[in-house]
Amino acid sequence: MNYELGKARKRRRGAMNHSRTCCELGKARRWRRGAMNHNRTGWELGKAWKRLHEEEEEEEEEEEETSTGSTTDRISNLPEPIICHILSFLDIQSAVQTCVLSRAWRSAWKHVPVLDLRSESFRDYPSFQRFVDRILSLRYPVSVQKMTYIAHGNRTEQDDSQFGRVVEYALHHDTQHLAFYVGDGIGYGIGCRFSNLFGSMSNCNLRTLELCWVTIDGRFWSFGFPRLNTLVLDWCPLSFEQEDLDPFSNFPCLQSLSLTSCHPKKVPRHMRERSFKISGLELLSLRLESTEFHKVEIVAPKLKSLYLRGGVEQCSVFSELTLPSLVHADVLVYPASIFNHERFVERHLFSLFQALGNANSLTLGSNTIKVLSGLEDELLEQLPSPFTRLKLLNVQSSSIPYRVADYFLKGSSCAEPKVDVL
Repeated sequence: MNYELGKARKRRRGAMNHSRTCCELGKARRWRRGAMNHNRTGWELGKAWKRLHEEEEEEEEEEEETSTGSTTDRISNLPEPIICHILSFLDIQSAVQTCVLSRAWRSAWKHVPVLDLRSESFRDYPSFQRFVDRILSLRYPVSVQKMTYIAHGNRTEQDDSQFGRVVEYALHHDTQHLAFYVGDGIGYGIGCRFSNLFGSMSNCNLRTLELCWVTIDGRFWSFGFPRLNTLVLDWCPLSFEQEDLDPFSNFPCLQSLSLTSCHPKKVPRHMRERSFKISGLELLSLRLESTEFHKVEIVAPKLKSLYLRGGVEQCSVFSELTLPSLVHADVLVYPASIFNHERFVERHLFSLFQALGNANSLTLGSNTIKVLSGLEDELLEQLPSPFTRLKLLNVQSSSIPYRVADYFLKGSSCAEPKVDVL
């Protein structure tokens, strides 16, 4: 019995040990699973933290690049037409200097459609000459929309050969707008060179021509320009070799004409009493400023705008004005002591106003008002106003006498014509 009791006790202790072992084994398994989960969570957390840190570093690098300007090279990636458009706003010397910006810009200046050649930034005229010759030789053979040539400084007659090369280059590259300025106040006789070049170009494509201090001879007029619609002549001596003083009749498409400080040169004696005729079937705008002609005749049936500026004596040069379509006129004349007599003003200035009577708007300069203010009140009251369509009177003065304003407005068919002080 004692033997059986001891055996039972051993069996119970064994069961208890087995239970304890199973319990401890379960606890060990649960701890290991927890440890594994903890390790996995820690690894994932570390990976997420590393990724976040990398993103923060990338953002910091982008901010640093933006602040220092070391972004992607967008200049090199610009399309070629946009690069050429940007360079067209610069003179050619500045355009050439942009070749250091990037590889894409290295040769961009060679096909810019605008050539702006100016001598003012060069230390002397020979340096400018060499630069121009180099530019014309290196530039790609593409069309030129506009060429500007402005030459200052001391020159000799031998230097004028470059003028011809520039004009020839412009014509052979289909230039539409040519501005040619010889700005030292010496009118070299290069009109013959111009005439020869234009005469050899049967398909001249010029639309706009601006000339300053260029002597123009008869062959220039006789050639004409079949497509030219804008002509600007500043300080140009004008020579005429033919009997007909109607030079612009050979410009069939001319719509805008400007003559500033131009004077006749070498006019034959038997032609000096003849009128300098400005005629144009398509002429829309005419500007005459300080011109020196004995007589001027204007025949322009489509003319819309007329600008006149000079001494009051110049009002006497208009022998005939035929302007049926005139819309706006500017009259800016200044007094001259020997021409301020009432009879002179009445005869010539008021005859000019008669020719401008179709204008809808009129601009008077301060000196024009000064000349009119010096006239007797009775004269302005008695004279009828020729401006039957006048709607707007612009005055370049702080005030205008009532009797002067009344002269211009009293004949208008407009119910309420306006006076604006500019």
